[in-house]
Amino acid sequence: MVDARTGQVFTTGSHEAAEQYQLATDRILGSETGAADALDRSLALDANFAVALAARYMLAKDERSAEANAFKGRALTAASSALPWERAHVRALFALLEDPYASLAATEAYVAGSPGDLLVISQLCGYLIFYGGAGKLERVLDIMESVDPRLKDDWPSLARLGFAASEAGDRIRGRALIERALRQRPQSPYVIHSYAHVLHDQGQPEESRALLGGWLEEHRPAAEGGAMYGHVQWHLALAEWQSGLGEEAWQRYGRYCAPEVTRCGPVLALADCGGFLLRDYLRAGMTRSVSAAVAALSGRFSSMLSHPFIALHLAGIYASAGDLASLAQARAAIASLQPGDQMRLALRLVEAVEHFASGRYADAAESLKSISPSQRISVGGSRVERVLIDLLETRAIELAACR
Repeated sequence: MVDARTGQVFTTGSHEAAEQYQLATDRILGSETGAADALDRSLALDANFAVALAARYMLAKDERSAEANAFKGRALTAASSALPWERAHVRALFALLEDPYASLAATEAYVAGSPGDLLVISQLCGYLIFYGGAGKLERVLDIMESVDPRLKDDWPSLARLGFAASEAGDRIRGRALIERALRQRPQSPYVIHSYAHVLHDQGQPEESRALLGGWLEEHRPAAEGGAMYGHVQWHLALAEWQSGLGEEAWQRYGRYCAPEVTRCGPVLALADCGGFLLRDYLRAGMTRSVSAAVAALSGRFSSMLSHPFIALHLAGIYASAGDLASLAQARAAIASLQPGDQMRLALRLVEAVEHFASGRYADAAESLKSISPSQRISVGGSRVERVLIDLLETRAIELAACR
């Protein structure tokens, strides 16, 4: 059987095993539930199907499953007798999963030669969105523009290209591309999540509320068990918050998005938590004590403060709780690290949040003013994070003017 996207022949004697693998790939690219089940069915039919074993390892590793290493070993063994393209796919995917920073050049070279491998491409772009630095917007867009032309009408490619185009500033094109993807795959949490980003970037919270509310009503039964479900709910809570519906936003956040209940991975859970708590703190000016789950999530990332994305969201959590001691500790921890551009940016963000939480609004505004647009991009994440920094700066300026 031929892989529908790469056009390559699979090394498997089972047509159904290949079909189940492709079903699983669609579900992975769509952030949909049931991918692991489809891979397990594929492997029950062909226990040595290398690409299916590699994908199963990826899911198990993401879930921190005890089975992950077993899938990895089986995948490497199976790949040794698979076709060259399958071996290259497994090597590229595993390199990204094990050490993405060290393998970036090799992965980009692989993608250039295998422009139909959306599984590797999606993993690469996902990494760059968080860790790609100031040039990530153009870099991700270039990668998505170079995808195999045969996939120009393929929904996961359309959704990712649309997201990349919107992030890079072409929101009209980005929206049109994602709308095409949504017509093809209306049940996909990834696609609707990409649409939510475009609407956020266009400043359309009312439209986002209508879109996301309708989507969740229609697709809740299939989506609610998935890792992206809580994040889609977070986008709706954010739209409600932006529309002035603070109580509704808080209820939604507590029911679906807070660390106690979300099924999102830890980085996304931190972003949802820190971003929501800091926004509400900036608007209301009131502190709230954090729950045990929020404290545990914060502790999990306390050793990663040198990354500006982590520093921003941890500082947001501390500020929202009025925890000046933890802000001071975070600042000291970053200052003790080996100097570097990202370390200095993380330090500046934490200092700005600490100034704000201490009532030193002019100092906070001055710190944030010195962070250039390109540095704000290099913080990591999407335009949602850049808007959060803008909100912090605007609020600091407003409060400083009242002094």
